[in-house]
Amino acid sequence: MILTVFYITIFITLIAGYLSKRLVKNSKDFLIGGGRLGTTGTLSMLMGAIIGGASTVGTSQMAYERGIGAVWFTLGLSVSSILLYVFYGKLLEKKEYITVTQIIGNNIGQRAKKVASIVLCLGMFIHINGQVLASVSIFNSLLNFKIYISSLIVCVLITCYVIFGGFWGGTIVGGIKTILLYSTSIICGLYLICSYDFISASLDTFTYEPWFNIFSNGFIKDLSLPISTILGVLSTQIYFQTIMAAKDKKVLKKSCIITSFLILPVGIVCTMIGMFMRMNYPNIIARDAFILFVKNHTNPIVAGLSIASVLISSIATGAGLTLGITTILSKDVLHFPKTDKDSSNIKKLRFIIIAIISIIYFIVIANENSLILGWGFLSMIFRATPVFVPVLISLYCKKYIIRKYEILHIIIGPVFSILWILFGFDKISSIYIGILSSLLFAHIMYKFKNSSDIM
Repeated sequence: MILTVFYITIFITLIAGYLSKRLVKNSKDFLIGGGRLGTTGTLSMLMGAIIGGASTVGTSQMAYERGIGAVWFTLGLSVSSILLYVFYGKLLEKKEYITVTQIIGNNIGQRAKKVASIVLCLGMFIHINGQVLASVSIFNSLLNFKIYISSLIVCVLITCYVIFGGFWGGTIVGGIKTILLYSTSIICGLYLICSYDFISASLDTFTYEPWFNIFSNGFIKDLSLPISTILGVLSTQIYFQTIMAAKDKKVLKKSCIITSFLILPVGIVCTMIGMFMRMNYPNIIARDAFILFVKNHTNPIVAGLSIASVLISSIATGAGLTLGITTILSKDVLHFPKTDKDSSNIKKLRFIIIAIISIIYFIVIANENSLILGWGFLSMIFRATPVFVPVLISLYCKKYIIRKYEILHIIIGPVFSILWILFGFDKISSIYIGILSSLLFAHIMYKFKNSSDIM
């Protein structure tokens, strides 16, 4: 029964993704849905892109290993959904940008835009690997597939979800995923609380350290988790792309608020699942905690829908990130001709998508046992540090822009973050170093410019 429900759900979603190609008339439709999404469409795409395998399977994995501290990732996603509107809402009126790096190009310089585009694409590429790994764990737990088979299936599914309808495909699949994921998460939460008395059992089983201490790894280190997540979301192309696809600010504001409220309960339930499995199955592989819970402790129909929704979540997020990379490469690196009705552009976009997913396949099978959320946090270094501060000063503090040093504005953050890691310091807190060094550089250059003007 579990497999039957699972297969039917995946098949229906695949058909929906395929049928979305009817909505694609030109490359603008493929990349931003024509820029005319209402609340339902914008909400569907935001949820589809934001909530992925890292938020579900990855959160359960982390909760299995360290307790409620795993909720930091989804807490960061919840806050970032609101900040997307605050940060970019004003740009929606003119709709002059399709990529987040175009903001850098128009205000700091074209060379800066190209460098930022390449580094940002690398960050999103890294994050896709985590989504694929989360999906692979589903096939390993449910069907006992080998890594190379599971990875191939997942990569094919990601390609299918985005290659036909592009942005519209992501929107439609995101809507299906939101309904499935939210409803099954609530049901799983009720199972834990009502059927298994999770709250009392966990209080009796776990000690405060580290299981109930949200800062069990240290205040600064743990706080860097939601901060890096927020900065990463604000700097990632697919989320910016979704903002620019909304019809107007009213639609965007409503969509961002609803998304924020929908995200957090999913993270809380997944954290509970991870801790429940630690209590009852202390010797399993941590990343399998979510799948084994729904498989062994819920109704078969609920289990099939839950597993399918998590798989679709990972695939939809991976597809969205792939589309984000494709958009940046086509607009800011390869510079496709600006001919919306030219079908050759859509063919080129589809070719890039296939190339990206093919490379990811070989990377995933070589990193089978890596931590899913580890990929997510690592990607933040390459998503946030080259983009966040340059975009911040471009939108809100242009006096700090020094065009003479435009490339340094981009690379100073990633370089210091990487050096921090290479010197043996903590990987997660490197996000602080990257952002602070980028801010400090802009401030020093501003002071230097003013002193030079005076002299």
